[in-house]
Amino acid sequence: MKGKSKTKSLALILFIGLVTIVLSACGKPITEELYSETVSQDVKTTTELTQEDKDFYSMAIEFASSENTDLSSQTVIQIINDEKDRQRKIEEEKKKRQEEIKRKQEEAEKEKQTQLKVLNDSLRVGLLKKSVIFKDTDKWIFKDVINMTLDIENTSDKKVKGFQGLITFKDMFDNDIKSLNVKYDEAITSGTSTTYDGSFEVNQFIKDDIEFRDTPLEKITVEFEMDQIIFDDGITIKRSDIE
Repeated sequence: MKGKSKTKSLALILFIGLVTIVLSACGKPITEELYSETVSQDVKTTTELTQEDKDFYSMAIEFASSENTDLSSQTVIQIINDEKDRQRKIEEEKKKRQEEIKRKQEEAEKEKQTQLKVLNDSLRVGLLKKSVIFKDTDKWIFKDVINMTLDIENTSDKKVKGFQGLITFKDMFDNDIKSLNVKYDEAITSGTSTTYDGSFEVNQFIKDDIEFRDTPLEKITVEFEMDQIIFDDGITIKRSDIE
């Protein structure tokens, strides 16, 4: 009985050894196989690789094909790792480009805000006087005429050569009464003020004209939006070029 048991044990050992040799002879792990079309087919079905690694492998093969690159000397794992490195570099370059675009956008926005500040803060406009010459056909005055005097202060640090913009007159509740375009082409030294006299005829069919005519000076406030300013040093800033 003991002899037979030893024989069976020896036979089992020999069998296991033979199976090991046979399995070893069947081939290397797929990750160590050199590239070939057959291996590429095996990569698709193998369980040795994650789906992510299979995707990297496919991208590598596609890229190599587009670049006419010979992969026959590389193993599957080398191909996968090289593709991971390539994709990482692509992502790094993409990130750098995005950061550069963002930097340029921020610089452009900063410059925009700087120029808008110049437009918004270079001049201060106020209403000094407002008077009405009423219609009098005997004096050949066929419409009411509003005369006004604006005070214009150069609050910038440079001499202003000229400007144009929109002045809006508001009531005591900050409601718009009337807006007028203003253009001034006389120099104003930094830190000084000047006056501008203007007038317009009242259209009796336009509510804004009537309201502006009838609103007392002390109840009127002024809002001014610069459209364009020209400095004595030749610099010109236009709102239409910024916004």
